[in-house]
Amino acid sequence: MSIWKVFLKFSDGTDKELELFDAKPFFGGYLKIKRGFFNALVKSIKMTKKYLTNKAIDKVLGPDETDWTLNPWMLLIIKDNEKMMPFWLFIKREKDLSGALIAIGPKSFAEYNNKNLTEAKREIKRLVNYIITYLNKFNCIVFLPKDLN
Repeated sequence: MSIWKVFLKFSDGTDKELELFDAKPFFGGYLKIKRGFFNALVKSIKMTKKYLTNKAIDKVLGPDETDWTLNPWMLLIIKDNEKMMPFWLFIKREKDLSGALIAIGPKSFAEYNNKNLTEAKREIKRLVNYIITYLNKFNCIVFLPKDLN
């Protein structure tokens, strides 16, 4: 599995490096996320204290070590409150305000989805919809680029 590296730099000076797994093998391409998801996510962030944003994405390296930092990224770190299961979605925003799911993590989540590729696409789509529908089920942090104005 190809690895994306996302470097986070927090306002308190701490750094964190995350490794996410390229989503292309799971879906035969990058999963398209409609603009409506992002509109609903913004509403969710405004409605609940369980969802928040943080400008912390400092650097992004692709699987071939290419620097992709200047792209419009979003990293969603989500924890299912019932199953206590974390999952990460790394999304590139597009010019038409839709997005593409580029990578997933952590390793346990990627391995779970790698076992049944036919089910993976359906499961990820379901999770994406659940995130904006069942707000009490999840805690969510949306990391954005540090240089975002």
